Amino acid sequence: MTVRPPIVGAALWTAVMKRADGRCECKGVCGKKHADRQRRPGRCELTNDEYVSKRKARIHLIATPRDPVNEGDFVTAAQLPARRLIALCPDCYDGVRRIFKKAEKQMAPQDEGLFDVDEFYVDPSTTKQADVGAA
Repeated sequence: MTVRPPIVGAALWTAVMKRADGRCECKGVCGKKHADRQRRPGRCELTNDEYVSKRKARIHLIATPRDPVNEGDFVTAAQLPARRLIALCPDCYDGVRRIFKKAEKQMAPQDEGLFDVDEFYVDPSTTKQADVGAA
C-alpha cells in the first residue's frame, strides 16, 4: 500500500519521514521506555501506515517541532525546516504533549502582566469617573 502524505505540507512531511525511515523517532521523551529485547534503551518500534491492533487502525506519523517549548505556539510545523521537526506516532505525540502540559501547569505564574491591575481598580463605593484613577 502506498503511503499518502498529508494534503498541506506534503513535501515537508515527506522529507521528515524519509529522514526518520518512516519510523517514530521517540527515544523515551513521551514517558514510555522504548527498550529492545535486551532491555537497552531504544527507539519506538511503530512505523508509518502500520496496523496497530490496540487502536484497530493504521497509524500515521506526525511531523512536529523537536523543541515545542522554544518553538512556541506561534510557529506551526509548516513554517519550520525539516531538520527542526521530528516524526512521532500518535501515542508518543500524546505522551510528549501531556508531559509539557503538566510542566507548564507547574511553572510559576508571571509576576507582572501586560497592564498594572491596581491602576485600573475602581472602589465599588465610588461612582465618579474622577475616582477611577489614571484610566
